[in-house]
Amino acid sequence: MPDGPKMRTIKEAIKEIKDYDSKTALTERGLRRLVKENKIPAVDIGNKALIDMENLYAYLSGKNKI
Repeated sequence: MPDGPKMRTIKEAIKEIKDYDSKTALTERGLRRLVKENKIPAVDIGNKALIDMENLYAYLSGKNKI
């Protein structure tokens, strides 16, 4: 399988983050707001937004490559 973007829905992204850090303060609602405000880019597929996890981690770590 090619090395491409690691795309997740908002719910999947939050689950992955919480699996890594169970005490994270980021919520599904907060992530939706970041996407809506175009702080984190997303690809809309039907009624779902897909987020590249690399972009999300970069944003959260302050190494915003977006």
